[in-house]
Amino acid sequence: MRICVAIKATTTDETIKKMLMAEDADLIELRLDYQREPLHLESLRVALQKPLIATNRRKDQGGYAEEPEDKRIRLLLDAVDAGFEMVDLSSTTEKLPEQVRKVQGKGREVIVSYHDFKHALKETQLMEIHERLAETGCDKVKIIGWADSYMDNLPYLNYNKRCPGNIAFAMGEKGTISRILAPLAGAAYTYASLDEEVAPGQIPLKMLRMTYRSLKQ
Repeated sequence: MRICVAIKATTTDETIKKMLMAEDADLIELRLDYQREPLHLESLRVALQKPLIATNRRKDQGGYAEEPEDKRIRLLLDAVDAGFEMVDLSSTTEKLPEQVRKVQGKGREVIVSYHDFKHALKETQLMEIHERLAETGCDKVKIIGWADSYMDNLPYLNYNKRCPGNIAFAMGEKGTISRILAPLAGAAYTYASLDEEVAPGQIPLKMLRMTYRSLKQ
């Protein structure tokens, strides 16, 4: 089961320290929208030999980026030029199909992500969102919704079975089950936190890795 750790990239030195603490992860997502100073992307790329995902979300996408859209996208392209393997583009990104092609034109993968921080998504909604986002030509679709009850996890798990290689799970305390089971149901990977959660309900890396190891016994 593959785990991606999400790290708030505040400063170059602090981010490298956190990356080295995440050696047990399979991938690392660097949330560039948390930067407090210009980041030295090349130094981040060589700090740890794990696949890196560059993410730079606007406030309306659940992030903190405040720069104009062209500069926000430029930072992601700079990360690709520095050697990052993947870019996560929100479904509300301006000229999304064009941005997808720009990243892929540089030989890197694109995850197009959809987040709903309020509603539990039904399976029909998940499939409709998947079809719309897949039309952008992206490499992976990521759909994250909410869970108000434990039963709300089932549509996300069913989606992962129907569309393996993509990613879906629920946020919130009651969404923990789908976070854990997503890779078992067919998701490309799931997300964990390092020292503080980046999204509601994220599980610490060590705890999630121990859970997976216990499942193998």
